Formats: sequence, structure tokens, C-alpha cells
Amino acid sequence: MRTFTRDYRIPHIEAIDYNRYFGGLKPCVFDIETTGLSRANSKVILCAMLSPVQGGVRVTQYLAENHYEERLVIAATLQYLKDEAIDYIISFNGASFDIPFFNSRAESLGFEEGIRMYDFDLYSFLRKHSNLPGRIESLSQKSVERFFAMAGARRDTISGAESVKLYNEYAVNGNPINEKLILTHNREDVAQLHTLMLKTVSDRLPDILRCNSFDEAMACFGYPIRIADSRPEFTIRTTLDCKRARLCINGDQLCEPINLEIYPDDSTSYRASFASRTRSLSVELPLEAYGDGFYINIKALGLDTELREHDAYVNGFFILRNDGLSDWAAINKLVATLVRKLYCETLEHE
Repeated sequence: MRTFTRDYRIPHIEAIDYNRYFGGLKPCVFDIETTGLSRANSKVILCAMLSPVQGGVRVTQYLAENHYEERLVIAATLQYLKDEAIDYIISFNGASFDIPFFNSRAESLGFEEGIRMYDFDLYSFLRKHSNLPGRIESLSQKSVERFFAMAGARRDTISGAESVKLYNEYAVNGNPINEKLILTHNREDVAQLHTLMLKTVSDRLPDILRCNSFDEAMACFGYPIRIADSRPEFTIRTTLDCKRARLCINGDQLCEPINLEIYPDDSTSYRASFASRTRSLSVELPLEAYGDGFYINIKALGLDTELREHDAYVNGFFILRNDGLSDWAAINKLVATLVRKLYCETLEHE
């Protein structure tokens, strides 16, 4: 296996709305190259990770020099994520391909753990929460790059299919030209994806969102919740059921899952369920209605101290919707605070 690194003087991902959910967390733009699409018969032969460093970003690549070094690439990638204290992944279709493929290959090789962390899959985000579908010919990464006038920044000239062919030749003869072409293609994918994130969350996102705000999009797409200084423990998705006056919260337990069941009674108004076996969670919060708005008694929830300084706080209550407009930043803040409280209280009693 060979290791390659390259530094770029490009800015880190920063934006006010984005930082509400990802501020203080360390990202890793992630992409893999494989010998095919079958998890059973194909192999991981190259992984690229782009993460922030002082003055810019650094791309690290692990390349198998032949078809028998897949284990080395997977082991090096997992060690990198641990050593670099990566908090979350940024990918393009990683939720459907890169992460499950990598984890399936890791499991088949006897690794106890794969990649289990929050994944901001930009492809999925744009497909579900932007108006780009229908506006551009496809949602391939290169098509989205053209939409943002980024195509000219690419220096690689091959496709993914061509990369597989070149690698099969490289595994036999070690041709340095093939090696350079494969590495450049993989490295450009993560570098361009990093720039795409910069543009979508900083410059153009309000113009392409289907909904009213980034906060609403994140509530539907799912955002990470961390406990204290640890890596994010949860991915949380929230919907507002206006007909039933309910906040419906669902999510995934990423690390150290817990079991918890709470049923409504004289002292508790909500229902909560955390299941360690399925790594899932669900919470249903009843809301109080007034006119075309909703509020919740956070003092009764035991969240008065944590949320007292928020703009949505009024005399022990949290205003979540007013005059027909939902405050998704407030909703997401309430949900994150409640999930942290339930998790920490459960750990204290174990």
C-alpha cells in the first residue's frame, strides 16, 4: 500500500447557519474507488480523505498496489479517522454507496468496526431538499459542479469506469502514469466536493432550497448531536405535525446506544423510545396551540435553564411557531437539548 498527501490553500467550510449544526466538529470529505459495484466480489482499492489543517486542507490517499492489499487500505482509513479525531463525513452519494460498500468489505475481512458516524451526503441533500432536480441534466457530481461553474477547475480526464480499467493494469505492471491518473481522479473528487460544500452552504444555498430555510432542511434531512466534547452520538430528524399539534422526532444512535422507554403519565407528557439493538430513537412531543402557532412548556420538560437565553424563550415557554411561520432554528435547538438530557440522565442511572 502507498500513502499520498497533498495540501491545498483553500478555506474551511464556514457559514452562520451551517455552524449552528457543525461548528466545533471536524469534517472529513470522503471518497473511495473500487474494482466494481458488487460488495461481495469487488474490492476497495483507494480511499481519499480531505480534512482541515492550519492554512487550508489536506488530502490523504491510501492506494492498494495490487488486489491483495484491500485490508491494508481499510485498516489505514479506519486508523486515520481515529487518529485525526474526525467527527463527521462529507460524501457524495456516500450513504448509498461509499459507506455501506466500505463497511461491507471491512466486515467480510473481519474488522470489528466500520465507519459509523454522521454523513452529510450532499447528493442526498440536494436531491431531497433543493430545486436542482429538473433544473440540471442529472445530479451527478460533475453535473452539479457545472451548475456552480466549477467544471474548469478539474484536472482529471478519466471517468470512474476508466479508473477501474487503469487500476487493473496498474496492479499488474505498476505503471506510474496509471497511478497518477487514478490518484488525480480520486483526489479531484474530494477537493471538488469540498468546494461544492463551500458554495452550497455559503453562497447559493438560499437560492436552491425547496423550503424556507437551512434549519428546516436540516430538520428533515437530519443533523448531528454531540454530547459534551465527544463525537456526535445521534443523527436527528424532526417533523412538525400541525394537525395533531405534535413534534415527531426520529433518529439514529451512532455511538454507545442506550435503551430507554418513557410513557406519558401524570408527570410526563411525551413518549420516548431509544433502542440499542436497532440503534434507533423516537420521541413524540405534544404542543400547545394558540391561533396559528405552537408553544411548549420547557420548564415542565426540565429544560428551562438550558434554553432560557434563546430568543424563542418566553416565561418558561418556547415559541415554536407564530403567525403560521415555524421557527426551525428554535425547534432544532429544543430537540437537541431534550435528546442530550434524556441520554445523559440514562447514562447516570446505569
